[in-house]
Amino acid sequence: MKRRIRAFTLAEVMVAMAILGIVSVFLMEMLARQTATYQVVDQVAEAQTNLRVITDLVERELRVTGFMVPEGGAVCAVDRTNAPDIIVVSDALAINPISQTQNDLGARITAGYDGTNTDTLTIQGNSTVDGNPFYDSDGNGVQDSDFVDVPGLNQRGGVIVADRNNPGRGNSCAWIEANTLNIGANVSSVRVDYDFGQGGTGSLPLRALAASDNPQELVAIPATVYMVNPNNQLTRNGVVLAEDVEDMQAAFFIDVDDDGVVDNDPQPAPQQPPFTSNTEYPGSIAGGTQYQSGSWDHSRLREIRLSVVIRTRAQDADVAEDPTLATNTFIAMENRVAPAQPADGSRRRVLTMTVKPRNVGLR
Repeated sequence: MKRRIRAFTLAEVMVAMAILGIVSVFLMEMLARQTATYQVVDQVAEAQTNLRVITDLVERELRVTGFMVPEGGAVCAVDRTNAPDIIVVSDALAINPISQTQNDLGARITAGYDGTNTDTLTIQGNSTVDGNPFYDSDGNGVQDSDFVDVPGLNQRGGVIVADRNNPGRGNSCAWIEANTLNIGANVSSVRVDYDFGQGGTGSLPLRALAASDNPQELVAIPATVYMVNPNNQLTRNGVVLAEDVEDMQAAFFIDVDDDGVVDNDPQPAPQQPPFTSNTEYPGSIAGGTQYQSGSWDHSRLREIRLSVVIRTRAQDADVAEDPTLATNTFIAMENRVAPAQPADGSRRRVLTMTVKPRNVGLR
């Protein structure tokens, strides 16, 4: 008796292969979507971590700005409505308080200050403000300056120029051009850029000396520069702190009448934070008064508000598949004007810190 051999027919095999193909396509699409979703979630977590890092470092430096330097040179910024702001704070690390008898330290400028484009500043002494150098500019292992210009590490700090005798003249700030710090025993020099290498409007000069002012004494104050470069990286003295920073905006409460109240806040009374004003909180109102460092007496600075916007690199999976689902847009903080660009699928996180400097307004 012959045994019957059972097998799949060609039609059955073809149906099974078709079903397997459909299931495989479905599984691959689901895997691709899960991968894209995971990338976005991972980038959101990374963005939030970056924000925490920024908070710890930037807030600390904003809080101690003005340490043992002229109050008028505690902080300076370039307020831009079409790009990220640039903020410059005095470098507290460079100051050695031991045996100091004055609290308005600065390297006296003897020549070269104009306050526009670029200057070569001639400063008295060995490029320190307290006689104790903090940074090693030439990489030989010996500290030689309070100003940051370390080409080997691609680090360069800033300078705030202030009139030690007349804080009402405002101040101006600049970025040190790489490898331009020349240190001498009695006289030093450094070349600075008030446009911070980005062109356009940078920091403006101090207000002109008035007949009622005291004789001027210009000083260069070592400073730390926070800015967002064209690659959307937040940098500190040229060193990258965080990726995917879309914007950074600053505003300043400068208490002109010293009454402790933000005057002319357009909010309905009673006013609540965040405070805004064209007359005492420059940089806080869209279309309003821009902060210009040469127009304000920084010895009356009472509060700094800084907002940082971070954006994920990848878009949400649904938006990547169908761009018409995009709803996220640029987040305009303070007086920033949002650029004309379509909505996208990137997620954004905003950090706003409000800091009261400890070393300004108490002398």
